[in-house]
Amino acid sequence: ITFVAMLLCVASLPVAAATAAAAAPVNFALHRSTTGSPTCKPGEEAEKAVNGLLASKTHDKFCSLARPAWLRVDLQSERKLRGFTVKHAQAGDEPASMNTRAFALSVSRDGVNWRQVVNVDDNIEGVSVHRIAPVRARYVRLAVRQPPQDPADPATRSYELEGW
Repeated sequence: ITFVAMLLCVASLPVAAATAAAAAPVNFALHRSTTGSPTCKPGEEAEKAVNGLLASKTHDKFCSLARPAWLRVDLQSERKLRGFTVKHAQAGDEPASMNTRAFALSVSRDGVNWRQVVNVDDNIEGVSVHRIAPVRARYVRLAVRQPPQDPADPATRSYELEGW
């Protein structure tokens, strides 16, 4: 009986590993070097968008009043990307009206030549997921055309940008 139980456990390992890998893709942007447009205030720098945290409305987001606002992440080496997750204002417990409305995601191998892979004109979600055809890139850029839902509010609020 013990031998049969061991065989059943061993046989289920590849399935469990495949399920875990599919459920949690590697976030290549996590804790990577970032640059961005000018911030709303000190403490809301670009690196906050890749720190893996959503704990604080004032300490775990990138905020910029620039139009267009932008955020660039250096993945440190070329990676095969299959998609992105953008965590907007609502993901950080701010009102849904502050979620980024219109933005684009681009990739680059050299930081000079960019290829747009995602274009969104009407986002209302607190967390948006964007699957793309696999592409190799070292750099990722988020360009925000319309920050929140209300055109009178100039602030871009990005809690996390994940590249996977």
